[in-house]
Amino acid sequence: MRALSKKHSLEIVATLFKGGKKYASQLSKELGLPYTTVQQRINELEAAGLVRCTSTLHPLSRRPIREVEALNFQILLSPRSIQQLVEGGSVKGGFRVWTGRKREMAETP
Repeated sequence: MRALSKKHSLEIVATLFKGGKKYASQLSKELGLPYTTVQQRINELEAAGLVRCTSTLHPLSRRPIREVEALNFQILLSPRSIQQLVEGGSVKGGFRVWTGRKREMAETP
Protein backbone atom coordinates (compact mmCIF):
# COMPACT_ATOMS: atom_id res chain seq x y z
CA MET A 1 0.00 0.00 0.00
CA ARG A 2 2.87 2.34 0.76
CA ALA A 3 4.21 2.03 -2.79
CA LEU A 4 0.82 2.90 -4.27
CA SER A 5 0.01 5.63 -1.77
CA LYS A 6 1.85 8.24 -3.82
CA LYS A 7 0.00 9.88 -6.70
CA HIS A 8 2.88 9.52 -9.14
CA SER A 9 3.15 5.80 -8.44
CA LEU A 10 -0.47 5.34 -9.44
CA GLU A 11 0.11 7.40 -12.59
CA ILE A 12 3.11 5.24 -13.51
CA VAL A 13 1.22 1.97 -13.02
CA ALA A 14 -1.77 3.28 -15.01
CA THR A 15 0.47 4.46 -17.86
CA LEU A 16 2.31 1.14 -17.99
CA PHE A 17 -0.94 -0.80 -17.92
CA LYS A 18 -2.35 1.26 -20.75
CA GLY A 19 0.76 1.55 -22.91
CA GLY A 20 2.85 -1.52 -22.14
CA LYS A 21 6.59 -1.52 -21.47
CA LYS A 22 8.29 1.86 -21.24
CA TYR A 23 11.64 3.36 -20.36
CA ALA A 24 11.87 5.62 -17.30
CA SER A 25 12.71 8.54 -19.60
CA GLN A 26 9.54 7.89 -21.62
CA LEU A 27 7.45 7.86 -18.43
CA SER A 28 9.11 11.08 -17.31
CA LYS A 29 8.20 12.84 -20.56
CA GLU A 30 4.67 11.43 -20.82
CA LEU A 31 3.77 12.27 -17.23
CA GLY A 32 5.65 15.57 -17.06
CA LEU A 33 7.59 14.43 -13.99
CA PRO A 34 11.26 14.82 -13.12
CA TYR A 35 13.29 11.75 -14.12
CA THR A 36 14.54 11.26 -10.56
CA THR A 37 10.97 11.15 -9.23
CA VAL A 38 10.04 8.51 -11.80
CA GLN A 39 13.13 6.46 -10.89
CA GLN A 40 12.32 6.61 -7.17
CA ARG A 41 8.71 5.53 -7.73
CA ILE A 42 9.79 2.73 -10.08
CA ASN A 43 12.23 1.44 -7.45
CA GLU A 44 9.47 1.43 -4.82
CA LEU A 45 7.02 -0.29 -7.14
CA GLU A 46 9.61 -2.90 -8.12
CA ALA A 47 10.45 -3.63 -4.47
CA ALA A 48 6.73 -4.13 -3.81
CA GLY A 49 6.49 -6.57 -6.73
CA LEU A 50 4.11 -4.40 -8.76
CA VAL A 51 6.38 -3.71 -11.74
CA ARG A 52 9.27 -5.55 -13.34
CA CYS A 53 12.42 -3.89 -14.66
CA THR A 54 14.66 -5.50 -17.25
CA SER A 55 17.99 -4.24 -18.50
CA THR A 56 18.35 -3.73 -22.22
CA LEU A 57 20.31 -1.60 -24.67
CA HIS A 58 18.82 1.54 -26.14
CA PRO A 59 18.20 0.83 -29.85
CA LEU A 60 20.00 3.96 -31.06
CA SER A 61 22.64 4.87 -28.51
CA ARG A 62 23.34 1.25 -27.45
CA ARG A 63 23.56 2.47 -23.85
CA PRO A 64 22.16 0.23 -21.08
CA ILE A 65 18.68 1.26 -19.95
CA ARG A 66 15.93 -0.22 -17.81
CA GLU A 67 12.63 -1.14 -19.35
CA VAL A 68 9.66 -1.13 -16.97
CA GLU A 69 6.44 -3.12 -17.23
CA ALA A 70 3.44 -3.40 -14.95
CA LEU A 71 2.72 -6.80 -13.46
CA ASN A 72 -0.78 -8.10 -13.07
CA PHE A 73 -1.70 -7.83 -9.38
CA GLN A 74 -4.61 -7.66 -7.00
CA ILE A 75 -4.76 -6.01 -3.60
CA LEU A 76 -7.12 -7.50 -1.06
CA LEU A 77 -8.09 -5.52 2.03
CA SER A 78 -10.26 -6.52 4.93
CA PRO A 79 -12.17 -4.06 7.13
CA ARG A 80 -9.85 -4.99 9.98
CA SER A 81 -6.72 -4.16 7.98
CA ILE A 82 -8.19 -0.80 6.96
CA GLN A 83 -8.90 -0.03 10.60
CA GLN A 84 -5.33 -0.99 11.53
CA LEU A 85 -3.92 1.20 8.76
CA VAL A 86 -6.04 4.18 9.82
CA GLU A 87 -4.98 3.75 13.44
CA GLY A 88 -1.31 3.64 12.41
CA GLY A 89 -0.75 0.08 13.53
CA SER A 90 0.81 -2.77 11.66
CA VAL A 91 -1.46 -4.89 9.52
CA LYS A 92 -1.56 -8.61 10.21
CA GLY A 93 -3.54 -11.14 8.26
CA GLY A 94 -5.87 -8.83 6.35
CA PHE A 95 -3.74 -7.15 3.71
CA ARG A 96 -2.35 -9.25 0.89
CA VAL A 97 -0.91 -8.58 -2.53
CA TRP A 98 -1.28 -11.24 -5.20
CA THR A 99 0.84 -10.85 -8.31
CA GLY A 100 -0.23 -14.00 -10.09
CA ARG A 101 3.30 -15.40 -10.01
CA LYS A 102 2.49 -17.79 -7.16
CA ARG A 103 -0.67 -19.61 -6.41
CA GLU A 104 -0.85 -18.45 -2.81
CA MET A 105 -1.08 -14.84 -1.77
CA ALA A 106 1.81 -13.20 0.03
CA GLU A 107 0.92 -11.47 3.25
CA THR A 108 2.37 -7.99 3.48
CA PRO A 109 3.24 -6.50 6.86
